[in-house]
Amino acid sequence: MIRQPGLKQGIRLYNVFSLAPKATSWISRAAYAVASAILALMMLLLAADVIGRYFFNRPVLGSIEITEFMMATMVFFGLAYTRMHKGHINVDILIGRLPSRAQAVINSITTFATLGVFALISWRSVVHAELLKIGQYVSPTWFIPLYLFLYVAAVGAAIICLVLIFDFADNLKQVMKDNKTWQMRAGLVLLMAAVWAIFALPVWGLGIVGGASPLMAGVYFTVFMIIIMFSGIPVGIVMALIAFLGVVYLSGAAPALSIMAMIPYSTSASYSNSVIPLFVLMGVFCFHAGLSRDLYYMAYKWLGRLPGGLAMATIAACAGFAAVSGSGAATAATMGTVAIPEMKRYRYDPALTTGCIAAGGTIGILIPPSIPMVIYGILTQTSIGKLFLAGFIPGILQAVFYILTIYILCKFDPLMGPLGARATLKEKAISLKDSWGVVVLFLIVIGGLYLGVFTPTEAAAIGAFGAFIFAIGKRRLNWGRFTSSLTETGVTTGMIFLILIGGILFGQFLSLSRLPSNMATLMSGLEVNRYVVLGGIILIYLFLGCIMSAMAMIIITVPIFFPLISALGFDPIWFGILIVRMVEIGAITPPVGLNVFIIHGIAKTVPMYTIFRGIFPFLIADLLHVALLIAVPAVVLIIPDMMK
Repeated sequence: MIRQPGLKQGIRLYNVFSLAPKATSWISRAAYAVASAILALMMLLLAADVIGRYFFNRPVLGSIEITEFMMATMVFFGLAYTRMHKGHINVDILIGRLPSRAQAVINSITTFATLGVFALISWRSVVHAELLKIGQYVSPTWFIPLYLFLYVAAVGAAIICLVLIFDFADNLKQVMKDNKTWQMRAGLVLLMAAVWAIFALPVWGLGIVGGASPLMAGVYFTVFMIIIMFSGIPVGIVMALIAFLGVVYLSGAAPALSIMAMIPYSTSASYSNSVIPLFVLMGVFCFHAGLSRDLYYMAYKWLGRLPGGLAMATIAACAGFAAVSGSGAATAATMGTVAIPEMKRYRYDPALTTGCIAAGGTIGILIPPSIPMVIYGILTQTSIGKLFLAGFIPGILQAVFYILTIYILCKFDPLMGPLGARATLKEKAISLKDSWGVVVLFLIVIGGLYLGVFTPTEAAAIGAFGAFIFAIGKRRLNWGRFTSSLTETGVTTGMIFLILIGGILFGQFLSLSRLPSNMATLMSGLEVNRYVVLGGIILIYLFLGCIMSAMAMIIITVPIFFPLISALGFDPIWFGILIVRMVEIGAITPPVGLNVFIIHGIAKTVPMYTIFRGIFPFLIADLLHVALLIAVPAVVLIIPDMMK
């Protein structure tokens, strides 16, 4: 018998590699479990800090620095799990139409580029941690060594690198399927060369043509970023990668490498940014507590007898749920699962049914709390509390515009929205008792902000904790729903923070190029009315809304447009509400229209063109609403001005 000493070792090696993807998945889930536990603890910590301070004069010592450490761990430990669940936002409207083999080629390139960015962040985080360790930097209250959490960031980035490696391998298998070994090797080499050639294009391209001024470099890199975004790379990664290359071109490799550690960590380890996951958690708890269903049936009792009353009730319920949710997509999904079966049962027109829910979901980011408002406030250093107060009246008006639209449609064609059953005054009064929780939470959060009792972060913590208590009190939050709430919040948080990190990195590059300030100087010097410039910005947002998500639009455009708006003398609070209103429109315009895809996923039998047909009247209402906000800025500013 011929012995093959290398065979057993080869089998063992094969078994190790075959187990590696499973081990990576387990590591990602374990890291995410830690992130979820930290999210729950952070909510309890901040709520205890607020309650202890205002009722017992005993705040939690060092709550701010503990929250910052928690945020860094939660964000970085959640990125890999978000990737595994396809939670990171990308623009795939072009590659989604290509053959599967072509998609695999592009996905291989984009996955490798994403891997490169996270590997860079992990490496530089370790380097930065070592510098902090040598300098013996510690937190001010508890004297915790800061370098420990830079290592946490490095580990979190390394975990997502592992996930990306196996994603890359899967894409390569699809690309090289049925090819011979030498072809696979050649294809691999060419693929890697193509990645670096494509992404180094602006750097060596500008060098070939003799270089460019910082201003023109800003223009070139921005255009290149928009083009690359259509490759399907996560939006945050595109901005981070282009920012890195842009800083390399303008300032050299050392500053570029430095920001790849400092900005991702400082963005995630931020007390003020903790408002984002806490407001998301508040909305998710309210959903699992059944508040959306209670709101819907309450609104139906009051409005159901009117023409299109069930659709009107849906809009009213969307507005009510928006008061405890900061996400338009979450509002659309939540109300869609409740309202679509009911409107189908009452034989409502499918276009009106799906159109009103998709449009009504957008109210979720105008009536506070609002995640896009938080992002705008962070990017522009504008008061988040004032932004929240400014969004209240425009949000109510948006709901009124939609309800009037439904009334007009159903008056002309009563079959679109048949009358519902008449409710007695007693039934209407009884319906109010199940929706008091939304009113209480809204009054606590917004009332506390208006009166100056809470900061936005404290309001988010109290709101999330209040929703948690409310859900328990209604006996609607078991362990499974509690963990699901943390999971949903974590995935959303990972998605938002990747875009936020990329946006802040890109903003760093733009500030070096001086593109925003030069554009502001140029446009403010034109001999045209400032509203002509504003009209051009609005048209740009209408166009971008057709191809980008709300978060991507805000983070890419605000660093460019905000200096211009300030130079023209427009109020930053008013402009923030206008931007949120425009990105709302983008959520229901083709071909991207995130809310449309959500509703189509719920009402699978309704064709996409029917949903878009149903949305068209609401788009007209949206444009009229925007015109009102421009013509009468007091609609936006009356409440925040009272805080002065």
